[in-house]
Amino acid sequence: LIGYSALLGPIAGILIADYFIIRRTELRASDLFRRGGAYEYRGGWNPVALVALIVGVAPNVPGFLVAAGAVESAPAFFVSLYTYAWFVGFLVSGGLYAFGMRRERVASTTSA
Repeated sequence: LIGYSALLGPIAGILIADYFIIRRTELRASDLFRRGGAYEYRGGWNPVALVALIVGVAPNVPGFLVAAGAVESAPAFFVSLYTYAWFVGFLVSGGLYAFGMRRERVASTTSA
C-alpha cells in the first residue's frame, strides 16, 4: 500500500497547493468545463503539475522497486525514504508546484 501512497501523496500536494496557495480557496466552477477557462493550460494539461508529479514520485521509485522485489538492493537512503513515501511526495510535489505556479497566483489575484 505504500506504493499506492507514493503516487497519491504527490497528487494531494499538488491539489492542496493549487487550492490553498495558488488560488487562495477561490474556485471558478464554470471554468472547470469551459474551453479557454482558467484551468485549461496547454490543451487541458498543466505542465508544471506534470513535472511536479514526476519529481515527487521519483525519490520513491528505488524504495518501491526493492519492496516489490524487482531489484535486490538500492541505496539505503532511498529504501528508508520509501517508508515515508506519502509525506515525501506531498512535500516535494506541493512545494515544487507552488514555486512553479507563483506567477499564476499573482496573475489571478490582480485580475480578480
